[in-house]
Amino acid sequence: MKRRGLWVSLIGIMLVAGAAIGGTFAAGRSILLGLDLRGGVSVVLKPQGKVTPTVLNQAISIIDRRVNGLGVSNSSVTRQGNDISIELPGAKNSQQALGVIGATAQLYFRPVYCELPAYTPAKTAAAKAKAEAAAKKLSPSTCTAANASASTAAIPSTSPDQDNPKSTVLLPSSPDMGVNGARWLLGPATGQAGIKQALSGTIVKSAAAVTNSQNNQLAVQVVLTNKGLQLWNKVAKVRNQSYIPASSANPNPSEPFSSQEAIELDGVTESAPTIQNAVFNGPMQISGTFTSKQASDLATELNYGSLPVRFNPQTVQTVSAQLGSASLRAGLYAGIGGIILVLLYMIVYYRALGLVVVLGLGVGGALLYAILTQLSYTAGLALTLSGVTGIIVSVGITVDSYVVYFERLKDEVRSGKTVRASVERGFSRAFRTVLTADLVSFMAAAILYAFTVGTVRGFAFTLGLSTLLDVFTAYFFIRPIVILLGRRRSMSRGRFLGVARGLGVDPAGGAA
Repeated sequence: MKRRGLWVSLIGIMLVAGAAIGGTFAAGRSILLGLDLRGGVSVVLKPQGKVTPTVLNQAISIIDRRVNGLGVSNSSVTRQGNDISIELPGAKNSQQALGVIGATAQLYFRPVYCELPAYTPAKTAAAKAKAEAAAKKLSPSTCTAANASASTAAIPSTSPDQDNPKSTVLLPSSPDMGVNGARWLLGPATGQAGIKQALSGTIVKSAAAVTNSQNNQLAVQVVLTNKGLQLWNKVAKVRNQSYIPASSANPNPSEPFSSQEAIELDGVTESAPTIQNAVFNGPMQISGTFTSKQASDLATELNYGSLPVRFNPQTVQTVSAQLGSASLRAGLYAGIGGIILVLLYMIVYYRALGLVVVLGLGVGGALLYAILTQLSYTAGLALTLSGVTGIIVSVGITVDSYVVYFERLKDEVRSGKTVRASVERGFSRAFRTVLTADLVSFMAAAILYAFTVGTVRGFAFTLGLSTLLDVFTAYFFIRPIVILLGRRRSMSRGRFLGVARGLGVDPAGGAA
């Protein structure tokens, strides 16, 4: 291969690694640590009785939303068989976290006043004052298109502690609604006018996704409890004074109840459909532009009100920050000690080629650190003790790739070729072996990641990522630097660190 191409490859990867690690440090970023390294709270919830995967996934979605509401960065909610594992790095009060996670959420039916734009914080004092003034004026009578402006966008959404069923609230939309962050101004969940009890999830007896026979569109059919039926009639009468409830004397009301109702769960607007043609001695139907999944999810939320199944805390564990720090230090000391011993052996045995291994691990380590840090900030990746273990194991795989190449060079030199002639030919043959070995390692990591949960996935991820970087650095760093060293007589025939001596060839014997 031409010398210029080798230098371009070598300098290029070193610049990429240097820019990646330099940019990471300049931005003041570091890898986010997981529960076992940072400390926090770990909870495993076990459902009561048998549950279907659909119900379990619905519960995970609701719990994940609650966990995010705790404000704990880098938290995770995962499924372990039929159990749910929650990790809250940095959390200190396990009982408070458990109370929030396992609480029975309130589901409310609220009348929709209007749709407002997504929240955009006010940037100036004047804009903030204007938003505060607009917030005080929000009501059904003033909720017009003129209000859907920058002033209403700067009004904060109603906080969870102020989510009163008797009050008007401004709530965000669920991501599943697909309305690009729009929010909803919603009325009280009661009928006001002396009705104290709210229209909550307790009024629902059952709900199911159905196909509307009139327009052939998906809808959700809801059957109310007896008490819920009576309460709905009272609230509906207040909300729509012209409504005449169905009775034996009037089986077909002249003006059936019809309104846009928001369905709120945990302070989030899950849906804002139109409830129409409701015969209040039977089921009512919620219509909208539903997909099959949206209709099914809404029916599940209505059926269960909050969590779709009751959970019992299987384990509740608080990991101290000191214990996490001690685990991190112990892991790092063990890993660094092992790596130093391996590198010393490589330098003693392979001389200059051993130094190449040190540089190669440095380049690969810089790229790995930068990638893990970026994933921490963009995808919420957390480095756990098992992930550290995966990185340490990957060092052995990387060093093994170098050994395969160097031993192949020995075979080439022993067959009578010079070091200069062997370095490029030896790499092309050794690289096939390296690719095969790394492919097996990557497949094992991928299988572990796909079919396991918890800390094992952290091990699998870092192992798989490190394996990919091994192939990358082997081709773009090790290959050019070894070939360039082999072609340089002074480096090849050096007395102590010469490439030839590292390959077991007498430098004075005419090699290179």
